Amino acid sequence: MDSNKAAITITFSDKIDSDSVHRFIDKLEQLNNAHPDCSQLIINISSLGGDIDTAVELFNFIKSLDCHVRMVNTSYVNSAAIIVFLAGDERICPPTSSFYVHSVTKRLDGIYNAASLMREVREINANTDKIATLLEVSTRKNKTYWKRLMRKGQMVSAEKAAEVGLTTAEQ
Repeated sequence: MDSNKAAITITFSDKIDSDSVHRFIDKLEQLNNAHPDCSQLIINISSLGGDIDTAVELFNFIKSLDCHVRMVNTSYVNSAAIIVFLAGDERICPPTSSFYVHSVTKRLDGIYNAASLMREVREINANTDKIATLLEVSTRKNKTYWKRLMRKGQMVSAEKAAEVGLTTAEQ
């Protein structure tokens, strides 16, 4: 990394939904246009989580950026926000911050028959596998470990996050 190039800091502290993610992507694009020489992007993140598909969209967008990305958990990164956190080339969590991993859930509205409920179950299982795969390739633990943690609903401390490879460096 060239130390003569600029570093930019931005904060994401919202629920993960289509509106917040698209606003954040717009801000990132504006920053990219305003600072084409940026060599490092620091994203301070604190989020309760939200929509998995939208979190994956933001993950992919951040991964496509042409700079080093440092993610900093400023308080808590829960649920689908962990997917976004994993986009960092460097992932930092101060000792007072944490993560919350839990099972994939879905709010259902309307009337369902057995076939439509089974489609929803397949979608939940596919999303569980997607998240566990992202965690496996980004950490030192396998999918089975992450799926077990998700089933339990588990708070992960900064110390434990470093141990399992959810974070890459201490702050």
